[in-house]
Amino acid sequence: MDVRTALEKAIIANELSGNLAVAYRFSDPDGLRTGKSGYSFGRCQFDIFNNGRAIQCLLECGFTPAEIDRLKRQNGPIADLNAKLRAAAAIVDRYDASEIEHTIAWVREVCGARGITFANDEALVHACDYHNQFGMQAGGKAVTCLAALHRPVTAGDIKAYKLATAWGKKRPDDVERRFDNIVRIMRG
Repeated sequence: MDVRTALEKAIIANELSGNLAVAYRFSDPDGLRTGKSGYSFGRCQFDIFNNGRAIQCLLECGFTPAEIDRLKRQNGPIADLNAKLRAAAAIVDRYDASEIEHTIAWVREVCGARGITFANDEALVHACDYHNQFGMQAGGKAVTCLAALHRPVTAGDIKAYKLATAWGKKRPDDVERRFDNIVRIMRG
């Protein structure tokens, strides 16, 4: 299986619990009005508070500025907006496909610049899943840690790094779940 297909399957498993229908409705995984994130949508769970591409996608889907503002405020029922999102599924899919391609290219670029190689495609998919969830920064902690290994990075290395983060300490079950999903997809 190619990396792009594997990453798409991993994102569906990890972000949508395997239910593709979730991509076409707004959800807020950290709870309404927490201030950390807003409603998310798509396979890649574009966060309308933290991702400018999410707003671009919604505009292309035909959402008005007032509707986008309503989503940002997370105020009131949104069944009508979920229906509008479902009707624009093809546009959302196009944005997701672009984001998946960008994720793979970004991880390869920032890791390659630091001399990081991957033991196999499975390790690369784990790194891409990390980027999709947290964002892999060129000079960030994840890249610095992986570069310090001075050998090809394995899936286990990505898992160990994630378990050492604040999120991994708070939610090791989530780290394990995501890891297991990718292993299942890659080793089929």
